[in-house]
Amino acid sequence: MAGKVSFERQVFEQAMARVESSRVEPPTSALTDRERQVLTSVFEGLANKEIAARLGVSESSVKATIQQLFAKTGVRTRSQLVRIALERYHR
Repeated sequence: MAGKVSFERQVFEQAMARVESSRVEPPTSALTDRERQVLTSVFEGLANKEIAARLGVSESSVKATIQQLFAKTGVRTRSQLVRIALERYHR
């Protein structure tokens, strides 16, 4: 997909490991399994429809999960979501 940024799975997994091992935010902001799956797919540059097909859920479910991720991270766009996740969790 032209114009989409794709991140290697290993980078994402390392970032998520840091999230789990060195959490500085309250436990209520921990990511659920579904949020991690969707975030991984966003990192890979997939569109909502592609994420839904991969996970076997509706596109509206993916959109809702992305909104939850936005709320937990305090961002408003997918690119900000990727940026903040890298800044916070990939050091």
